[in-house]
Amino acid sequence: MEPTKRTSNYRRMMSSTAIFGGAQVMNVLINIVRGKLVAVILQASGLGVMSLLTNAANTLQQFALLGINISAVRNVSQANENGNAETLALTVRIVRALVLGASLLGLVLTLVFSPLMSQMSFDSLDYLPYFLLLSLAVFINVMGTGEMAVMQGLRRYKRLAFCSIVPPACGLLISIPIYYIWGVQGIVPAMILTGLIYYIAMRLNSYRDSRPRQQRQRLSFKAIWGQGQEIIQFGMIMTLGSILGTITTYALTAFISNTGSIQDVGFYQAANLITMQYISLIFTAMATDFYPRLSSLVQQRMSEARRFVNQQTEIVLLIVTPLSMLMILTAPLLIMLLLTNEFQTISTIVRFMGLASIFKALCFPMDYIAYAKGDKNYILWVESIWGNVKTFTVISTFYIFMGLDGLGYGALCSALIDVVVSLILTRWRYGFRLSADSVQLLTMMLALSSVCFLAAFVPNVWVSYGIMSATTLFCCVYSIRQIDRRMDLRSVWQRYKNRHHHEEEEKA
Repeated sequence: MEPTKRTSNYRRMMSSTAIFGGAQVMNVLINIVRGKLVAVILQASGLGVMSLLTNAANTLQQFALLGINISAVRNVSQANENGNAETLALTVRIVRALVLGASLLGLVLTLVFSPLMSQMSFDSLDYLPYFLLLSLAVFINVMGTGEMAVMQGLRRYKRLAFCSIVPPACGLLISIPIYYIWGVQGIVPAMILTGLIYYIAMRLNSYRDSRPRQQRQRLSFKAIWGQGQEIIQFGMIMTLGSILGTITTYALTAFISNTGSIQDVGFYQAANLITMQYISLIFTAMATDFYPRLSSLVQQRMSEARRFVNQQTEIVLLIVTPLSMLMILTAPLLIMLLLTNEFQTISTIVRFMGLASIFKALCFPMDYIAYAKGDKNYILWVESIWGNVKTFTVISTFYIFMGLDGLGYGALCSALIDVVVSLILTRWRYGFRLSADSVQLLTMMLALSSVCFLAAFVPNVWVSYGIMSATTLFCCVYSIRQIDRRMDLRSVWQRYKNRHHHEEEEKA
């Protein structure tokens, strides 16, 4: 590949990550504040109750949506691309009709399974009223998710970014007084109000572009089912892994609650909040551009697709590894700032999860090959069934034998297994292998992160933090130099300065 084109590819990857990650960063900051305040007000047991209720709601929403929130984006986008206002309005109405049906289904499922979920989550029916009231939160959240799909299909990213920041911020301002006054009993009402604000903001913004230009005709069930059947079938295939992942998370937290305590659930949730949430943000931002580009390459230009996956692997390692090492270095400080000193017991778990995130970063580009090629068997058996069963089995086993710290050991072991499986299967099934540059970079990053991780357990505090600080600083400098070698940051900065100077001249 020509150096200019290669540099352009790296620049595009970094640019898309910055663009699509901006709004999510603000959302994460809101979640940080919420997590800190909830930890202070409700403490570990309250955070555990919130985790179980949230995971239960997410599971029910995934079942009720049947993938509409993913597949509808495709249909709305195609209708929007055609430029026919009537077709667009009809498509949006059909999507909203399906979403309404999914919302009602979610409400009914929550009411029916409330006794079972209360028993599974808390080994008691004392929390049955919480789950009955949760049905309203599920209904509203599904409606809001449907409107988000409409916004994505219309490609109104600025409005979508607005709706991703302002409503959660307003919900936070409303929910915190509720937690303070009602305690644990205010968790579900706060979820309902937050979801309602989000739905209203989404609906108002999406309606501005999708409202009909003439009097609407009544939709028949045949018309809804005719297009809706395709949307549902496509969505179910793409979201099966997400559904199983949500079930696994819920089952794991319920297992920890029943085997150990609700406090341990709160500790586990807090460790995930500090580690995987921020790493997942980077993955989500990258996938927004990476997935469609990879899909266009794997059909006819597989060799170029393999190079593209290697390039993405290099970029994600250069971004995630320094962040993971910073997480390992500052784990006690992060816990003190984001939570309370009560949660310092999870510092070991956070460090294990920080190292595990590097292996997750390595798997991220490889695993998308199956989705880009539409390999349903791989997605079903490897990504969905094997991946989730393995995660639950490994983490729960370590928890049984090692207690709270076993959750960290389990997370690292699970990530290592994922890497081995992905490397073997993607090479056997798609002919993919890491390039020499990727292997060289991976070796350096694993060496630095391993030294930093092991130094965290050195008894002498000065020696421990001295080694962690030195290796983390070296990794940050090394990553910047490697990014510069791939992107030519000086020319990017010079281009920005020239454009800024040109804009000032035009204003003058």
